[in-house]
Amino acid sequence: MDKFYKLVEQVMPIWAFIFLGSILVGVIFAAQLLGVEFLNSTLLNPATTRSLHITLMLYGPVMLALSLLPFALFAKEGLDLGDAVEPLKNYFLLWHLFLFMATLSILLGVQRGLPFYDFAYELNFILAASGIFYIIAIFKMIRHYEVTPLWVKVSKTLLFVAPLALLVLMNPTFGQVEKTLIGPHGDNTLGMSFTLIPLFYLMIKLHAKEDFVPKWHLLWIIPLVGYALSVATRIFRGELSYGEEWVYQWLTFAYAPLLIKWCRDAKLTLKEAPYLVISILAFLFVMIQGNILFIPEIRWPFHRNDLIVAHAHVAIGLGIFFMALSVLKYFYKLPQNFMRFWLYVIAIIFVSLSLAGFSEAGFANIDVTSMWWIRLLGGVVAVVGLVYFMVQKINKTRLSLLQLYHLSGFASDGLGAFILFLFAPLLFSFLGFSFTPYYYLVFGFMGFVGILHLIGITKEPHFLAYVTSLARLITGTIFLSLFYLGTIDALGLLVGFYDISYALLYLIFRSRLS
Repeated sequence: MDKFYKLVEQVMPIWAFIFLGSILVGVIFAAQLLGVEFLNSTLLNPATTRSLHITLMLYGPVMLALSLLPFALFAKEGLDLGDAVEPLKNYFLLWHLFLFMATLSILLGVQRGLPFYDFAYELNFILAASGIFYIIAIFKMIRHYEVTPLWVKVSKTLLFVAPLALLVLMNPTFGQVEKTLIGPHGDNTLGMSFTLIPLFYLMIKLHAKEDFVPKWHLLWIIPLVGYALSVATRIFRGELSYGEEWVYQWLTFAYAPLLIKWCRDAKLTLKEAPYLVISILAFLFVMIQGNILFIPEIRWPFHRNDLIVAHAHVAIGLGIFFMALSVLKYFYKLPQNFMRFWLYVIAIIFVSLSLAGFSEAGFANIDVTSMWWIRLLGGVVAVVGLVYFMVQKINKTRLSLLQLYHLSGFASDGLGAFILFLFAPLLFSFLGFSFTPYYYLVFGFMGFVGILHLIGITKEPHFLAYVTSLARLITGTIFLSLFYLGTIDALGLLVGFYDISYALLYLIFRSRLS
């Protein structure tokens, strides 16, 4: 069990920085909408920042934290999680690789123009590969049961259905995702909502003080049958009529009494399980709001305006995010007052964007630009607050010299690469250096080395320090050679000297760094 908790402790710094990056990119996008254009000449044009923000929010730490749910249930039932550690390491590695490649590809312009799945379709196969190790970890735990519990059967079904559904539904040729994202579409809403029901069942079981037995199964079976029918109709017949979509949309109402019944049976309260209860309340709110927004007289005035953006922030920023935190807190002590802080952030963003949406739809006379500035303020508060909580965590942790070495390496290469991706053309011009897009390859390498340093803070510190040192010696030597050949300018000389010096710092003082 201790090995599993240590694993979560090791990946948390990575998740924290990824989440911070996703929020920071969202802040940049909000600023760009207000006319801040100095970044538009860089890789972070408005379309890119929006795509990157959404991708990292949906596929980053939130999704990874949710994947810990079955293991929290295993732990609750007294199983030793040690057997799952090694395959989960590979699972995390491949998923982080996907995030790295998705980030680079989106920054370099490989975008599909889709609201929620804007990375290259081929990257889904990395996710599928990571899922293999996840399944191995799950089955290593299941084998300890003599009689397989119901929740384990549910988890097994999700394990095999989810990757298949991902590859089929997101396929650009015959998949249904791209055909239903322009929306709103009632069947798509029904399908996305249903995916959360098994997760809520497992989470309620996790937080229930006594044995929890789900009831009223008909209220999830009927929506599931409806969604399956809608997918079959789109594949074999074509588009759905508005009346058909209306039926599928309103089938989501069945989830409200179902979740309320489950919470009452499990005796869940806001005091005992705040993150989960708030997540359920947020889900019910956006479900009811979504059904109201589907009414014909309301549907098109608000279609894709800021009220919908506010709606999405509650769905993801509270519903899904707090769902993930309700799982994560089982293995990791979350910062005090974080929940209250995040509620304030989402409230600022939701209220400002909702008011802007009502004005855009013609139902109010409110200055939209002012609301956008308030939304930007909410994002800035989120970034500052996250940095504050992260610094607090670092200050409470006594770092060794080797960990400080890795931390400085991450700050120079990891954060440095991020800054260069954002500002390179501007910085190069200011410093008098010539800039070409080929430098982005260098920045990508810097970012990868920075990630290795970040991992090295908590995991395999000497091994990763040695690997990064070898990489720095090779690249530093190449840069020096290119400089003396006249291929690159003085910037390459500086980079070469820095990399070689940083590598030698570890190699010379290796025995003293512990």
